[in-house]
Amino acid sequence: MTLDEARAHIGAGVVYHSGHGAPEDGEIVRVSDLYVFVLFVGDRTPKATPPGALTLLARPTQTESLF
Repeated sequence: MTLDEARAHIGAGVVYHSGHGAPEDGEIVRVSDLYVFVLFVGDRTPKATPPGALTLLARPTQTESLF
């Protein structure tokens, strides 16, 4: 993900891949000039996260959401 993609998806769910350990789910809350601030599940404050380590969570298509 790029910073521009993150800015366009504030409020969206993401997965953080650190390169070690299990991936973490969170939500983009804001974006600075260098980092994406993500509120991870179970945390109370957002963490500065490198954009390249984030992937948007897939959203169901309109057809999928009907079933």
